[in-house]
Amino acid sequence: MKKILLLVILVIQNISAQIISKDNAFATNGIYNSGINVYFSWTMVQDSAGRIYSSYTDPNGTDSVLFRLTTNGTLDPSFGNGGTVHLPHHTYQNQLKIQSDGKLIIFGYSNTAGIIYRILPNGQLDPTFGTGGISTIPPTGSDINVRSYGLILQQNGKIIIHGMIDGPNGTGWHQVSRLNTNGSIDSTFGNSGSFRTAGNPVNGTFVFTDNQSNIITLSNINSANNANGIMKKFNSEGQPITSFGDNGTLQMTFNLGYAGGAMMDSNNRIVYSNQDHEIFRINPDGTLDNTFNYNLDTYSGLNGGAWIQSIVEKNGYYYIGGNGEGDFSSTYFISKLNQNGSINSSFGYYSEAAALSSIEEMVINDNNIIVNGSGYIVKYLLNNSTLSATEAVKNNPEIAFENPAKQNLVYRSKEKVNRIEIYSLDGKILKTMQKDDSDISELPKGIYVAKITFENGKISTKKLIRN
Repeated sequence: MKKILLLVILVIQNISAQIISKDNAFATNGIYNSGINVYFSWTMVQDSAGRIYSSYTDPNGTDSVLFRLTTNGTLDPSFGNGGTVHLPHHTYQNQLKIQSDGKLIIFGYSNTAGIIYRILPNGQLDPTFGTGGISTIPPTGSDINVRSYGLILQQNGKIIIHGMIDGPNGTGWHQVSRLNTNGSIDSTFGNSGSFRTAGNPVNGTFVFTDNQSNIITLSNINSANNANGIMKKFNSEGQPITSFGDNGTLQMTFNLGYAGGAMMDSNNRIVYSNQDHEIFRINPDGTLDNTFNYNLDTYSGLNGGAWIQSIVEKNGYYYIGGNGEGDFSSTYFISKLNQNGSINSSFGYYSEAAALSSIEEMVINDNNIIVNGSGYIVKYLLNNSTLSATEAVKNNPEIAFENPAKQNLVYRSKEKVNRIEIYSLDGKILKTMQKDDSDISELPKGIYVAKITFENGKISTKKLIRN
């Protein structure tokens, strides 16, 4: 018996596991609660010191607030008034970016104008920007899912902003504009400071800059005559790149679907998700990248799919976050994809049923992940070490298995179980279940590792023998 156990321990130590748990040293048990409704707080950015900025509009629609958290998740008293700044204008869906000098750029929209602020690191408006730290443009808004809207900082310090504007005959257009470093409209950009993309992009328009500082727009057109996506390419000065497509415009050969999230990776490829639970990658020439194969079926635990709203590249992997659908409609999740689109087996996916019903933005650090949505900011720690033998074979008093298991996995638990994942000893996920007495007869006899996720967010690992 001792000989067998020793063999199990040696194998288990080779499992590459990346277990997520909340950072209890951050805010309150890992969660900062702004107290604001899901529709009014969703943007976030982290500075080089690890401090977190976010902004919200109060539910009464009368006040817009910017705040900064320290690295431990508390309001930073050195910023603004006790950690908060009440912005002069009431704006919606504020976008945040940090310049290389530490100044913060904010872009939001109101019913009368698009508002751009530049904020000093102490929370004061920058008097060298616009008029007293504020610049305005004609009214600019987002589509119904807040996808056609954004802020980009160019390498030359200029600021690109983009969003929806009213078009002819009740249609919507997407407009891209640029500001000089002092907040004035840059008339050398595009056509006297701006250019427009395809009309009526109600399903989302994304704007990116590639490694050559070109500007790429990707739009899904809701039109019977233009059922597929449209990609446009402009140089850094907003002029069409005539060598691409038809004078800078490419009518794509496939439909993008109702927009979820999108990002341009380090190889100038666009990773795009939609509400059909799809993720695909688009080559720089506008064709589908057939080497990227995200398989929804591997998300067996999400029961009906997931709407991915945030995609972040880090160290050659894609981290995805969003909310589950189907039986998992009240959950949010985080996962990690390999370069070929497969789910990284050492990470799997982490989902949780909590007040934070969806992840809108993520910051991926080497040892932690910070997510934002529904008015909450949550910090998770990453355990990058291997799953230790002690963790794998420990006797967890919160849950007990019938072990060895035969045809079904039977357990008793003091805590309500969200799901149980069964892994092989080389770290591959084999099965996910959510109910007691679940059939595991398809697993060959042998030794496995069971990862148990409880509804309260706790995670436990146990050795499982299938007999």
